[in-house]
Amino acid sequence: MSLRKIIRKQETVDDRYPFTLDIIRNFDSLSLESPVTIIAGDNGSGKTTLLEGIAAAAGSILISGEHMERDHSLSPAFDFANDLKLIWDEKTNNGFFFRASDFITYTRSLAIIREEARAKAEEIKRRDPYSLEILPYARTYHELRNLYGDGLEKRSHGESFFDLFQARFRPGGFYILDEPEAPLSPQNQLSLLAMIHDMTKEGAKFLISTHSPIFMAYPDADLYEIQDGELVRSTFEEMTHVQLTRDFLNAPDRYLRHLFE
Repeated sequence: MSLRKIIRKQETVDDRYPFTLDIIRNFDSLSLESPVTIIAGDNGSGKTTLLEGIAAAAGSILISGEHMERDHSLSPAFDFANDLKLIWDEKTNNGFFFRASDFITYTRSLAIIREEARAKAEEIKRRDPYSLEILPYARTYHELRNLYGDGLEKRSHGESFFDLFQARFRPGGFYILDEPEAPLSPQNQLSLLAMIHDMTKEGAKFLISTHSPIFMAYPDADLYEIQDGELVRSTFEEMTHVQLTRDFLNAPDRYLRHLFE
Protein backbone atom coordinates (compact mmCIF):
# COMPACT_ATOMS: atom_id res chain seq x y z
CA MET A 1 0.00 0.00 0.00
CA SER A 2 1.18 3.56 -0.68
CA LEU A 3 -1.26 6.47 -0.46
CA ARG A 4 -3.66 5.84 2.42
CA LYS A 5 -5.79 8.97 2.75
CA ILE A 6 -6.46 12.38 1.21
CA ILE A 7 -7.61 15.04 3.69
CA ARG A 8 -8.86 18.57 3.12
CA LYS A 9 -6.52 20.49 5.45
CA GLN A 10 -7.98 23.89 4.58
CA GLU A 11 -10.82 25.23 2.47
CA THR A 12 -10.12 27.92 -0.07
CA VAL A 13 -13.10 30.20 -0.58
CA ASP A 14 -12.89 31.45 -4.14
CA ASP A 15 -15.30 32.20 -6.97
CA ARG A 16 -12.85 30.81 -9.54
CA TYR A 17 -12.71 27.31 -11.04
CA PRO A 18 -12.29 24.68 -9.63
CA PHE A 19 -13.72 25.97 -6.33
CA THR A 20 -17.05 26.70 -8.02
CA LEU A 21 -17.65 22.95 -8.46
CA ASP A 22 -19.84 21.40 -5.80
CA ILE A 23 -17.64 18.32 -5.42
CA ILE A 24 -14.58 20.51 -4.80
CA ARG A 25 -16.39 22.77 -2.33
CA ASN A 26 -17.80 19.76 -0.47
CA PHE A 27 -14.75 17.48 -0.53
CA ASP A 28 -13.59 16.59 2.96
CA SER A 29 -11.54 13.37 2.75
CA LEU A 30 -11.08 10.13 0.85
CA SER A 31 -9.62 6.94 2.33
CA LEU A 32 -7.91 4.53 -0.06
CA GLU A 33 -8.42 1.33 1.90
CA SER A 34 -8.50 -1.07 -1.04
CA PRO A 35 -5.79 -1.47 -3.69
CA VAL A 36 -8.43 -0.22 -6.18
CA THR A 37 -10.68 2.78 -5.52
CA ILE A 38 -13.25 3.73 -8.14
CA ILE A 39 -15.16 7.00 -8.50
CA ALA A 40 -18.18 7.32 -10.78
CA GLY A 41 -20.45 10.22 -11.63
CA ASP A 42 -22.26 11.93 -14.46
CA ASN A 43 -20.46 14.07 -17.03
CA GLY A 44 -19.75 17.43 -15.44
CA SER A 45 -19.91 16.10 -11.89
CA GLY A 46 -16.25 17.04 -11.34
CA LYS A 47 -14.64 13.62 -10.97
CA THR A 48 -11.84 14.48 -13.44
CA THR A 49 -11.14 17.74 -11.60
CA LEU A 50 -11.03 15.88 -8.29
CA LEU A 51 -8.52 13.38 -9.68
CA GLU A 52 -6.40 16.16 -11.17
CA GLY A 53 -6.14 17.84 -7.77
CA ILE A 54 -5.18 14.60 -6.04
CA ALA A 55 -2.60 13.85 -8.75
CA ALA A 56 -1.10 17.33 -8.37
CA ALA A 57 -0.90 16.92 -4.58
CA ALA A 58 0.72 13.48 -5.01
CA GLY A 59 3.39 14.80 -7.37
CA SER A 60 2.25 12.47 -10.14
CA ILE A 61 3.79 12.70 -13.58
CA LEU A 62 1.86 12.56 -16.85
CA ILE A 63 2.18 9.57 -19.16
CA SER A 64 4.67 11.60 -21.21
CA GLY A 65 6.99 11.60 -18.20
CA GLU A 66 6.58 15.36 -17.77
CA HIS A 67 5.68 16.92 -14.45
CA MET A 68 2.14 18.21 -14.24
CA GLU A 69 3.34 21.78 -13.57
CA ARG A 70 4.45 22.04 -17.20
CA ASP A 71 0.86 21.68 -18.42
CA HIS A 72 -0.70 25.11 -17.83
CA SER A 73 -4.20 23.69 -18.27
CA LEU A 74 -3.64 21.95 -14.92
CA SER A 75 -3.01 25.15 -12.96
CA PRO A 76 -6.45 24.93 -11.27
CA ALA A 77 -5.53 21.42 -10.08
CA PHE A 78 -2.57 22.86 -8.17
CA ASP A 79 -4.82 25.52 -6.62
CA PHE A 80 -6.98 22.72 -5.22
CA ALA A 81 -3.93 20.61 -4.32
CA ASN A 82 -2.82 23.37 -1.95
CA ASP A 83 -5.90 22.54 0.17
CA LEU A 84 -5.00 18.86 0.45
CA LYS A 85 -2.86 16.78 2.76
CA LEU A 86 -1.85 13.29 1.66
CA ILE A 87 -1.10 10.55 4.16
CA TRP A 88 1.23 7.84 2.86
CA ASP A 89 2.21 4.48 4.27
CA GLU A 90 5.18 4.69 1.97
CA LYS A 91 5.75 7.42 -0.60
CA THR A 92 6.35 6.04 -4.07
CA ASN A 93 7.81 7.73 -7.13
CA ASN A 94 6.47 5.00 -9.41
CA GLY A 95 3.23 5.59 -11.25
CA PHE A 96 1.55 8.29 -13.33
CA PHE A 97 -1.62 10.28 -13.90
CA PHE A 98 -3.39 9.09 -17.03
CA ARG A 99 -5.89 11.21 -18.95
CA ALA A 100 -7.40 9.79 -22.11
CA SER A 101 -7.05 13.23 -23.71
CA ASP A 102 -3.24 13.06 -23.36
CA PHE A 103 -2.88 9.77 -25.15
CA ILE A 104 -2.99 10.82 -28.82
CA THR A 105 -0.44 13.59 -28.22
CA TYR A 106 1.83 11.16 -26.40
CA THR A 107 1.57 8.56 -29.17
CA ARG A 108 2.52 11.09 -31.82
CA SER A 109 5.43 12.38 -29.75
CA LEU A 110 6.80 8.86 -29.32
CA ALA A 111 6.59 8.27 -33.08
CA ILE A 112 8.54 11.48 -33.77
CA ILE A 113 11.21 10.68 -31.17
CA ARG A 114 11.63 7.13 -32.48
CA GLU A 115 11.89 8.25 -36.12
CA GLU A 116 14.33 11.05 -35.32
CA ALA A 117 16.55 8.64 -33.36
CA ARG A 118 16.48 6.10 -36.19
CA ALA A 119 17.29 8.71 -38.86
CA LYS A 120 20.14 10.22 -36.82
CA ALA A 121 21.64 6.79 -36.12
CA GLU A 122 21.58 5.93 -39.84
CA GLU A 123 23.15 9.28 -40.74
CA ILE A 124 26.02 8.76 -38.26
CA LYS A 125 26.52 5.17 -39.44
CA ARG A 126 26.86 6.31 -43.07
CA ARG A 127 29.36 8.96 -42.06
CA ASP A 128 31.42 6.77 -39.76
CA PRO A 129 30.35 3.14 -39.12
CA TYR A 130 32.54 2.95 -36.00
CA SER A 131 31.56 6.24 -34.34
CA LEU A 132 30.45 6.02 -30.72
CA GLU A 133 28.23 9.04 -31.41
CA ILE A 134 25.59 6.60 -32.65
CA LEU A 135 25.08 4.97 -29.24
CA PRO A 136 22.52 7.32 -27.58
CA TYR A 137 20.35 7.43 -30.72
CA ALA A 138 20.48 3.67 -31.20
CA ARG A 139 19.67 3.16 -27.52
CA THR A 140 16.63 5.47 -27.70
CA TYR A 141 15.34 3.73 -30.81
CA HIS A 142 15.75 0.21 -29.42
CA GLU A 143 14.30 1.09 -26.01
CA LEU A 144 11.16 2.42 -27.66
CA ARG A 145 10.99 -0.67 -29.88
CA ASN A 146 11.32 -2.91 -26.83
CA LEU A 147 8.56 -1.04 -24.99
CA TYR A 148 6.09 -0.47 -27.81
CA GLY A 149 7.08 -2.65 -30.76
CA ASP A 150 6.65 -0.92 -34.12
CA GLY A 151 4.87 1.96 -32.39
CA LEU A 152 1.61 2.69 -30.64
CA GLU A 153 0.50 4.68 -33.68
CA LYS A 154 0.62 1.47 -35.76
CA ARG A 155 -2.07 -0.17 -33.61
CA SER A 156 -5.76 0.51 -33.26
CA HIS A 157 -6.67 3.12 -30.67
CA GLY A 158 -7.88 0.50 -28.21
CA GLU A 159 -4.92 -1.81 -28.77
CA SER A 160 -2.44 1.04 -28.30
CA PHE A 161 -4.10 2.01 -24.99
CA PHE A 162 -3.70 -1.55 -23.81
CA ASP A 163 -0.08 -1.71 -25.01
CA LEU A 164 0.72 1.47 -23.11
CA PHE A 165 -0.52 0.14 -19.79
CA GLN A 166 1.24 -3.17 -20.35
CA ALA A 167 4.53 -1.35 -20.96
CA ARG A 168 4.27 1.27 -18.22
CA PHE A 169 2.83 -0.43 -15.11
CA ARG A 170 5.43 -1.09 -12.44
CA PRO A 171 5.27 -2.89 -9.05
CA GLY A 172 4.56 -0.63 -6.10
CA GLY A 173 3.30 2.27 -8.21
CA PHE A 174 0.43 4.65 -7.53
CA TYR A 175 -1.71 5.10 -10.64
CA ILE A 176 -4.48 7.64 -11.16
CA LEU A 177 -6.51 6.71 -14.24
CA ASP A 178 -9.20 9.01 -15.62
CA GLU A 179 -11.73 7.00 -17.66
CA PRO A 180 -9.25 4.42 -18.99
CA GLU A 181 -12.11 2.41 -20.50
CA ALA A 182 -12.85 5.09 -23.12
CA PRO A 183 -11.40 3.33 -26.22
CA LEU A 184 -11.56 -0.25 -24.94
CA SER A 185 -13.94 -2.99 -26.00
CA PRO A 186 -15.63 -4.91 -23.18
CA GLN A 187 -13.14 -7.75 -23.71
CA ASN A 188 -10.16 -5.41 -23.44
CA GLN A 189 -11.67 -3.77 -20.37
CA LEU A 190 -11.63 -7.20 -18.74
CA SER A 191 -8.04 -7.69 -19.90
CA LEU A 192 -7.03 -4.36 -18.37
CA LEU A 193 -8.74 -5.32 -15.11
CA ALA A 194 -6.73 -8.54 -15.09
CA MET A 195 -3.55 -6.52 -15.61
CA ILE A 196 -4.52 -4.14 -12.79
CA HIS A 197 -5.17 -7.14 -10.53
CA ASP A 198 -1.73 -8.57 -11.30
CA MET A 199 -0.15 -5.23 -10.40
CA THR A 200 -2.02 -4.97 -7.08
CA LYS A 201 -0.44 -8.29 -6.10
CA GLU A 202 2.91 -6.54 -6.56
CA GLY A 203 1.99 -3.61 -4.34
CA ALA A 204 0.50 -1.19 -6.88
CA LYS A 205 -2.47 0.99 -6.01
CA PHE A 206 -5.10 2.52 -8.31
CA LEU A 207 -7.50 5.45 -8.14
CA ILE A 208 -9.82 5.29 -11.14
CA SER A 209 -12.69 7.39 -12.45
CA THR A 210 -14.98 5.51 -14.80
CA HIS A 211 -18.42 5.18 -16.40
CA SER A 212 -17.91 1.45 -16.95
CA PRO A 213 -19.90 -1.11 -14.90
CA ILE A 214 -17.19 -3.61 -15.87
CA PHE A 215 -14.60 -1.60 -13.93
CA MET A 216 -17.04 -1.08 -11.07
CA ALA A 217 -17.30 -4.86 -10.74
CA TYR A 218 -13.64 -5.18 -9.77
CA PRO A 219 -13.64 -7.51 -6.71
CA ASP A 220 -13.33 -5.72 -3.36
CA ALA A 221 -12.86 -2.30 -4.94
CA ASP A 222 -13.93 0.69 -2.87
CA LEU A 223 -16.74 2.32 -4.85
CA TYR A 224 -17.77 5.96 -4.65
CA GLU A 225 -20.33 7.93 -6.60
CA ILE A 226 -20.68 11.70 -6.91
CA GLN A 227 -24.27 12.49 -5.95
CA ASP A 228 -25.53 16.07 -5.61
CA GLY A 229 -21.97 17.32 -5.32
CA GLU A 230 -21.00 14.87 -2.57
CA LEU A 231 -18.68 11.87 -2.68
CA VAL A 232 -20.85 8.97 -1.46
CA ARG A 233 -19.66 5.45 -0.59
CA SER A 234 -21.62 2.88 -2.57
CA THR A 235 -21.90 -0.78 -3.55
CA PHE A 236 -21.89 -2.31 -6.99
CA GLU A 237 -25.64 -2.93 -6.93
CA GLU A 238 -26.33 0.65 -5.84
CA MET A 239 -24.22 2.35 -8.51
CA THR A 240 -26.41 4.38 -10.88
CA HIS A 241 -24.42 3.30 -13.96
CA VAL A 242 -24.90 -0.36 -13.02
CA GLN A 243 -28.63 -0.01 -12.45
CA LEU A 244 -29.23 1.92 -15.67
CA THR A 245 -27.12 -0.44 -17.79
CA ARG A 246 -28.84 -3.51 -16.35
CA ASP A 247 -32.30 -2.00 -16.85
CA PHE A 248 -31.47 -1.04 -20.43
CA LEU A 249 -30.12 -4.48 -21.35
CA ASN A 250 -33.17 -6.15 -19.82
CA ALA A 251 -35.63 -3.98 -21.75
CA PRO A 252 -33.98 -1.77 -24.40
CA ASP A 253 -37.27 -1.07 -26.17
CA ARG A 254 -38.62 0.62 -23.07
CA TYR A 255 -35.85 3.23 -23.34
CA LEU A 256 -35.50 3.51 -27.10
CA ARG A 257 -39.16 4.03 -27.94
CA HIS A 258 -39.09 7.33 -26.03
CA LEU A 259 -36.13 8.51 -28.12
CA PHE A 260 -37.71 7.79 -31.49
CA GLU A 261 -41.33 8.75 -30.94
